Amino acid sequence: MGKRLRRLLQSDHLAVWETFAAEVGGSWHTPGSGDEYVEIPHPDGPIVIEKDVTMVMVGQVMVPVMSTTFTAYRPTASAKRFSVSRADFATSVAEWFGRLDIQVDDETFDRAFVLKGDTPDFVRRLFADTTLRTLYLDDFEGSLALKDDTALFTDPTPGLDPLELSVSGLVNDLDRLRQLYTLFAAPLTRVGQIGA
Repeated sequence: MGKRLRRLLQSDHLAVWETFAAEVGGSWHTPGSGDEYVEIPHPDGPIVIEKDVTMVMVGQVMVPVMSTTFTAYRPTASAKRFSVSRADFATSVAEWFGRLDIQVDDETFDRAFVLKGDTPDFVRRLFADTTLRTLYLDDFEGSLALKDDTALFTDPTPGLDPLELSVSGLVNDLDRLRQLYTLFAAPLTRVGQIGA
């Protein structure tokens, strides 16, 4: 690996993540090896925070695009699969062409977010909590999804589906990491409480 790429991939997020792990009673795994992650105990299953690097072709050059990912695994239940992202210009164009999103009857929230899911009633119940909606309106970024991780002929986690929050870049601010953890843990708990 070239010196520039190595320097790009080694950011100052490591110290922040290690501090956060100690703060929440989590464990810090393989510091310094390039695949560091934090594992935090949670009543609905451990939460893993890790760096994700995706190589994207830009012209004729492969460029690393980094993100911070929070993941926890839930028992497979297609009725509970959903996704949440901020609405943007593409959302308004899609709505103009007739695309429908799941609405939770909170006009401010419905305008700010795109909610998708296999079972609309489940998604509405998930976001029926006013505190959760307010938290998302104030601090949410990235995308959150409980999705099927089955790939072509393989399932890396048989019987489980990942709930995943992905945000651009490597989070190297402790307060922001705390906010994102809260944004992830709240729906993780709600998914466990709500039957489909």
